Amino acid sequence: MFILTYTIPFLAVFLGKIQNRFQSKRAKQNAFTLVELLVVIAVIGVLIGLLLPAVQAAREAARRMSCTNNLKQIGIALHNYHGVHNALPAAWFGYDAHNNPDPLGNPGWAWAAAILPFVEQSNVQSNFIHYDKPVSDAANDAARIAVLKLFRCPSDPQTKQTYTIEEFEELHGHKDEEEHRHGEHDDKMEFALANYVANFGTFDTDDAEEFAETNPHTVFETDGVFYHNSCLNFAAVIDGLSNTLFVGERTSKTGKQTWVGMPPNDGCFPAMLVGSTNDTEGRPLGKKNGSPHGFSSEHPGGANFLFGDGSVHFHSETMDVNVLKALSTRFGGESIVP
Repeated sequence: MFILTYTIPFLAVFLGKIQNRFQSKRAKQNAFTLVELLVVIAVIGVLIGLLLPAVQAAREAARRMSCTNNLKQIGIALHNYHGVHNALPAAWFGYDAHNNPDPLGNPGWAWAAAILPFVEQSNVQSNFIHYDKPVSDAANDAARIAVLKLFRCPSDPQTKQTYTIEEFEELHGHKDEEEHRHGEHDDKMEFALANYVANFGTFDTDDAEEFAETNPHTVFETDGVFYHNSCLNFAAVIDGLSNTLFVGERTSKTGKQTWVGMPPNDGCFPAMLVGSTNDTEGRPLGKKNGSPHGFSSEHPGGANFLFGDGSVHFHSETMDVNVLKALSTRFGGESIVP
């Protein structure tokens, strides 16, 4: 206000001199000095500097609202899916060659691929997806790279719309590591980038590999709402739908995730589809030091989460880690309110 109080009259005098210069026959008497010109330019620069943060804040508010709307649409779709099937979709589906449960098996289709008819994407489902074949099959090449706006956060800065298996493994630090069970997948295989991952609970996604080796032909169950072959109904969420996370954000700077599904045989691949609160690496929602298996966001100060009742809440990046973990379990019995 101080700057505006003294700037507006000064600008009025300055503009008046300009007008007089062109209207008067004795222009030299009404000319403005170089000092006046420089001062006005400086003041205009200050005003622009003051306005830019406000403009940026308004743009981010619009992007955050758009992200909230995306999650609300996903929430409606999950409820409609449950209404039709009396169950939620699994985080992903995995079976071995004999149709026994295998967390790292085929076909690998994800929870988001299952709700396409309920988010007005039936055309993608009918024209590109072959559910009878694995995600990694050549018949699903077009489906894997189909970028859907609903699953992208507008605040995410990534301009590239797809990523490769090689980029995923490099980001997660598992490239050429012996500790992971690798299949014969093509490192150049591309997937459409997304920003929303389903709640896996407090288990680490890497545990899928060890579980598959020590518990063959068994579903890899976690304390979250979405896990391997889960297909839970609302009654299984004992803590209450309004107190339990369903879907959250993850920035592409922290991890690489997709709406489609995952190829088989690598213990890190479930992180493409789900978010875990097992490893928070400091701030639970930090975009700079967050876990590539967890939740994160490009929104200043926190991230959006979809809860089981369909509501969307924004949680601070400084929230207590234990609170986040309590919200991620479906039967922990904690009295946590989002």
